[in-house]
Amino acid sequence: MSATESKPITTRAELMERLRNSSRQEVVLGEMQRLGFWPANTGQPTELEEVVKREAELSGALQRLGQELRTIQDPEQALKAMRKERLSKARQRREETRLKRARERFERATAWHRRQSTELLYLGEGVSAGLNHAESNAEKLARWSLPAMNNASELATAMGITLPELRFLSFERRVSRISHYRRFAMPKKTGGERIISAPMPRVKRLQYWVLDNILAKVPLHPAAHGFIPGRSIVSNAQPHVGKAVVINLDLKNFFPSVNLPRIKGVFRELGYSEQLASTLGLICTETPVEEVSVDGEKFFVATGERALPQGAPSSPALTNILCRRLDARAQSCAAKLGFTYTRYADDLTFSGDAAARKLAGKLLWRVKQIIADEGFTPHPEKQHVMSDAHCQSVTGIVVNKKLSLDRGTLRRFRATLFQVEKDGPAGKQWNGNDNVIDALEGYAQFIKMVDADKGAPLLQQVRAARAKWISPAPAASVTAVRRSSGFRALSAQGKEPWAGFWQAAAAPAPMLEKTQQQLALEKAGAGRKAAAPASAPSRPAARAAAEAPASAPVQGGRGTFTGRPWVAVIIQVYFAITLCLNFRTPLPFVVAVVLAVLAWRNYSAKWPRYFGAMFAAVLAGVLLR
Repeated sequence: MSATESKPITTRAELMERLRNSSRQEVVLGEMQRLGFWPANTGQPTELEEVVKREAELSGALQRLGQELRTIQDPEQALKAMRKERLSKARQRREETRLKRARERFERATAWHRRQSTELLYLGEGVSAGLNHAESNAEKLARWSLPAMNNASELATAMGITLPELRFLSFERRVSRISHYRRFAMPKKTGGERIISAPMPRVKRLQYWVLDNILAKVPLHPAAHGFIPGRSIVSNAQPHVGKAVVINLDLKNFFPSVNLPRIKGVFRELGYSEQLASTLGLICTETPVEEVSVDGEKFFVATGERALPQGAPSSPALTNILCRRLDARAQSCAAKLGFTYTRYADDLTFSGDAAARKLAGKLLWRVKQIIADEGFTPHPEKQHVMSDAHCQSVTGIVVNKKLSLDRGTLRRFRATLFQVEKDGPAGKQWNGNDNVIDALEGYAQFIKMVDADKGAPLLQQVRAARAKWISPAPAASVTAVRRSSGFRALSAQGKEPWAGFWQAAAAPAPMLEKTQQQLALEKAGAGRKAAAPASAPSRPAARAAAEAPASAPVQGGRGTFTGRPWVAVIIQVYFAITLCLNFRTPLPFVVAVVLAVLAWRNYSAKWPRYFGAMFAAVLAGVLLR
């Protein structure tokens, strides 16, 4: 039977028959069509879910229309609703704007943090211009087998340090609370003081790496003898032995005159990129500073431009590389005029035979021009022209006929050594050094280097005096010496000089900033959580407790009865009656009845409370009687 041919159902048997012959939906549809709730010529709907959804939408729309209609009927209420809606939308837009800007700031900070962790973008004012150029010349680097690197990240990896550590040690600060150098003064032989800047271990480690992996591989001019393995002041003086005239020149402020741009030029010439040249130059130079104190806090304020520190292990090698053209020009000039040329650090020495003596003035004029062209200044008070008729000295060694030492200095050395052997080192000095034993041993080594026949016996005398007057060095000092000897080797290999060698930590990653609304919601949630009971029972547990029988015993504390306190109440009332009879006052009985009612309701008869109440009742009854 179809839905359109349905007839009224009068009995339950007819309904069951209709359901067996068709489906439930067809029966319902037929009844709806028969009763006029559904069009007679349409079939069963196919999309029931859409119908239900549409019905819900229409119901919601009807509710909204009804609400709007009720609002329109009251103008003041309508204005309040409109104002409330506008404020709500404005707050929502402001919150969305805050979230958007916070997200943008977070993304910018994250991108900057990512770049900071892989690049050196800024190293201070005035020294960061070329940090964006990070391409080295591979051909130049391969010429002397120098480490092939392009950027600071590769340099930090080769040195065995982190990029934040490299940034911290090479950053240029005009005012700082820290200094990477320890400065002290040493007396000069000619009077005055020489400022020594000794690098701290963290900077010294990097300078050793630069020295052994880069600077030591660069070939130097044969005329250079200072701070070069296999050469010394003896090899510097040897070419000038037996000459008719010897000329000494000194360069004024040798190390401080070599500034950062010149050091950068050295590394650029070796083939390194502008970024690496700037970074290496900052590692190998220092800013002259003055220590000041403000409100008890120490600051280091820059007083000049960055230059080579006198005391850093990399400074002599850098000056030798920088002076290669100076050495070549000076040697060429000297050879044309018949002179021999050598250089030991900032001491330039020329020597010639009798024929060349007449050209000494011309040589000096030309050499001074070369020195000025190379960016140095001759010291006006340290220019010496020595003929063979007088004592000719080159870097402290007499070169008239053979390599020897000044007789007066040698006699003074022997006299000081004799006094030390006789009376001990107390109160004695050598060349202004209060540590006379070490100073004498150093000079004895110098004598042995120049003249082994004279130096060996003197060195034995000094060591005998040390053994006589000075106790052996403690074990801690020996350990320190061994530790310092391995410092350079490990630093050159890019390893930590010792376990736990401290490095600057990486900057923490940025965090997404929260808006005021988010903070308020978190604060409110934390307040609700704090206000909630510490051990609130769950709903099932609470339901089980509520459904438990009323006679179930309740766990009590010390001095309480659990369950209905029948026995305790009887005992307490009996004791109260006894007190009433003995003290002739009804107050104990009244109080006992009240306590009995409370004990019955609370399932607990607390004896401490009972005795306290009885004592008070008896006392009050006696006083009132």
